[in-house]
Amino acid sequence: MKITIWSDFVCPFCFIGESHLNKALENFSHAKEVEIEYKSFLLMPDAKYVPGQSYAETFSSMKGVPLEQAKSMLKQVTDMAKNSGVEINYDNAKLTSTYDAHRVFQYAKEQGKGNEFFNRFYKAHFTEGEILNDSETVVRLAEEVGLDGTEVRKIMENQDNTDIVTQDINEARSVGVQGVPFFVFDNKYAVSGAQPVESFNQVLDKVWEEEHTDK
Repeated sequence: MKITIWSDFVCPFCFIGESHLNKALENFSHAKEVEIEYKSFLLMPDAKYVPGQSYAETFSSMKGVPLEQAKSMLKQVTDMAKNSGVEINYDNAKLTSTYDAHRVFQYAKEQGKGNEFFNRFYKAHFTEGEILNDSETVVRLAEEVGLDGTEVRKIMENQDNTDIVTQDINEARSVGVQGVPFFVFDNKYAVSGAQPVESFNQVLDKVWEEEHTDK
């Protein structure tokens, strides 16, 4: 079974939703036969980190909502994450564009490190407060998952893999993705958003049963 996931490193519901999927897979007897492939999606392509500005202030400005409302929205997400077993710390997090990180992700994917790269960058953003469009930060994090830092620098400097990121985004539009996370199971069933563990359990069982019956 193959699960394709469109996601972005700064998407809290992606971080939460994939935690739910992982928990469902823990209870799925055929988990070892499941392949997961991530695809790029730019949730907030125009986001820019402003030194000295809090995440809530940046979010408030980008979304055009009052600061107190932004803080309330972020608290709800933080609480949801805690209940899902992942840590989101908006006091640390720094909202910025992830475009360059996605270009490097495509290289990680070629090297068989795409999934590790995605999970490392989730944690870097939401928990550790890393700036994901800073070249040296991207190189360091990429090296942590076993990538060649020199190659990563070349990608950052030369705008490599732009076409592949664009291809992922265009493919998302073609299959009806309007927001992330977006999960596609064996090119048959789509699940959108941070659905509960039980929903993923049901889809996993349904897809496996249908595939097994077909064979």
